[in-house]
Amino acid sequence: MSSDPGSRLAEELSLLFAAVAEQAGPWLDRVAASEHEPAACDWCPLCGVIALMRGEPSVLAAQSLERMADLVALFRAVLADRWAPEEGPHMPGFTPPPKPPPESGRVQRIPVRRT
Repeated sequence: MSSDPGSRLAEELSLLFAAVAEQAGPWLDRVAASEHEPAACDWCPLCGVIALMRGEPSVLAAQSLERMADLVALFRAVLADRWAPEEGPHMPGFTPPPKPPPESGRVQRIPVRRT
């Protein structure tokens, strides 16, 4: 086991992507080789993947890639907050509430209310 906390995640993601590629590769090759009218379908995820594999522009593929980039940025920011919280927030537009100033002295005042 590695001492770097991110290396295990990277290794697991690499193994996951390799397994998915191994299982989906032959099927995607058959689908990409088959004839399909690109003008007939502009919203279907399968057609978007095929268009992307063929190098054709696809609005759905472009939007999906944008959303995936947003998710990766969010995941990266969450991990940065977990690994280095003392550096402040890493999310764009987020500002945490200010910390109250520490009181001087060794005694902590606790308000007591009788009910």
